[in-house]
Amino acid sequence: MKTLFRLIALTLFVAACAPGATPASGPSASVRVTEAGLLRLADRREFDEAYLRAALAHRDPAVARRAAMALANLRDPRGVALLGPALTHPDTSVAAMAAFALGQIADSTAVPQLALYAAAARPDRLPTVLAEVAYALGKIRHADARSALELLLTTVGAEGPGNNRVAGAALLSIWRQGRPAPVSAIDPWIRHADPQLRWRAAYALARRPEPAATAALFRAADDADPWVRSFAARGLTGPMADSSGVGRERAAEAVLRLATRDPAEIVRINALRSLGTYRTETAVGTLATVASVGPPYESVTAMESLQRLGTFAASAGDVLRQKALDRDVPVFLRQTALAALAQVDPRRATEVAEEVSTETEWRMRASAARALGQAGGTGRLFTYAPDRDGRVAAAALDEALTLAGDSAVQSISGLLLPALDHADAVARTNALTGMARLADTATLPLLLDAYQRAQTDSINDAALAAVDAIAAVAKKNPGAAARFFARFPRSADYLVRQRVRTAFGDSVAGAWGEPLPVETGVTAEEYARIVRETRARPRPHAVIETSRGEIELELFADDAPLTVRSFLGLAARGFFDGQEWPRVVPNFVIQGGDPRGDTSGGPGYSIRDEINRHLYLRGTLGMALSGPDTGGSQWFVTHSPQPHLDGTYTVFGQVVRGMEVADRILPGDRIIRIREVR
Repeated sequence: MKTLFRLIALTLFVAACAPGATPASGPSASVRVTEAGLLRLADRREFDEAYLRAALAHRDPAVARRAAMALANLRDPRGVALLGPALTHPDTSVAAMAAFALGQIADSTAVPQLALYAAAARPDRLPTVLAEVAYALGKIRHADARSALELLLTTVGAEGPGNNRVAGAALLSIWRQGRPAPVSAIDPWIRHADPQLRWRAAYALARRPEPAATAALFRAADDADPWVRSFAARGLTGPMADSSGVGRERAAEAVLRLATRDPAEIVRINALRSLGTYRTETAVGTLATVASVGPPYESVTAMESLQRLGTFAASAGDVLRQKALDRDVPVFLRQTALAALAQVDPRRATEVAEEVSTETEWRMRASAARALGQAGGTGRLFTYAPDRDGRVAAAALDEALTLAGDSAVQSISGLLLPALDHADAVARTNALTGMARLADTATLPLLLDAYQRAQTDSINDAALAAVDAIAAVAKKNPGAAARFFARFPRSADYLVRQRVRTAFGDSVAGAWGEPLPVETGVTAEEYARIVRETRARPRPHAVIETSRGEIELELFADDAPLTVRSFLGLAARGFFDGQEWPRVVPNFVIQGGDPRGDTSGGPGYSIRDEINRHLYLRGTLGMALSGPDTGGSQWFVTHSPQPHLDGTYTVFGQVVRGMEVADRILPGDRIIRIREVR
């Protein structure tokens, strides 16, 4: 009966996709399609329906696949109609990319086609395509998409590589629907013989926790596989245990055991995070001990958990104070200790912050500013905003904005106005963010001047923030928009043009025109050369020489050619040489590529996303963003699988050697240089 249903459904599906379910013999005679042309369209964010339709029907699967990838990154709902027929393309790599693209567009009109495919296709014959269909259904929040994923999990067979691949994709997708994952559909997979499926099931249950999932996660805490235990530990939180039937006491004992005695660091780190949800003296004592004598990643995680416990963890104040003042430990640990102390014991934090506020290390002065703000209010931040180091000033202003919120922003206007003249672009950006909340029409001349000054910055943050501030004033004074357009010509920065369009709406059309397509500055010949070189050569490799050892990367030039080109170009000119690693989150990511060292810097340009089908697993190299299409020089390497990043950040490589080095990196460690190797 199931086979008959699948046959009927597949027949209906193919009929629904006609005409054009199979590719034509070639593109239209009037349209000459090339991979380079598709790369250019995607990079310019230009939707050319005739070109894309012809490309999807091209006889060369590589061209059709590139067309589907272009549509994935264009994210235009008009692409749904073009991609539907490609789901039944005879080349499964094209069909899989079409499914991936439908998920990236995330338009609900694609759900019927995807759900029908999920019900009709056989995992043993089309596992790659069906897995991408499952991923796509997860990205489209819709009741029918959720139902299709539940059906997949409950009907797909428990054995066979195809079944396992499809089930794994469904497990990493169903939590995206915005509701707690259905425990009854997932529980059989957390008992499966394959650890790859078990950790995915544990992840699905832990990502959207609910009491009903706690029993399954409690069992998984004893799993033989460390990845399963790590995700189980992350989901065993106190609030969930209370109403689950497992009970807070039993769950706390399991988490405590994982945090202190598990042989795998990834498990201990996740358990230490969850231990911070148990308000018990035992939890506080354990966290304080690990904070004091544990290895760096575990010590940092323990301190962050103490911070979340707040004044309940006041007994840990001595440990945190000692760590914050110890100049013999890495600055990352001192920063984290001071941040935790500000929540655990504000009085002591104030004393420590005053003591470290004169240190030459900018990271400690920035941490002191934040701690003083949290412990004593915004008044103490006035002495830090003019700091000689813009990174400290930016931190002080950011903290002031956080503390003031929208309701009390007027109280820090004396902090914001002088900062509009700060030499540091990020400090000015933070000040302008506050000015947007203030929305004082009298400040319009200052805001226009701030936009003018931002034109010489190497990053566009201040220009974007100035646009927002001017737009906020324009809501009270409509003449502000006219003054802006009268004074400033059309920006060459497409991100600024998009922000202006969002801020001022239809008034832009007569002044600056449409924000897209992007003026990339890359010629058609250059796009063609990039495609030729990508096809002709093996994937390039790069070695990151760090103060702790070497990390070798394989770069995915075939799937992210422009991102790889930018990365290698920056490396070749020595852009990364001598930089500090600005950000590390244990068992999550290490982040590099910031010339400022505070995650706010860039190379002076932005690149478009090249989202592809690669998943974020251990050692995956991704491009850091502050929003869509804002990539520059910052990138990150994942310590562990991070499925929530899939389809959001460009994957452009994978660690192939030196992952143990990546597991030891701390903020403040150095990148000596990055070199390409072949």
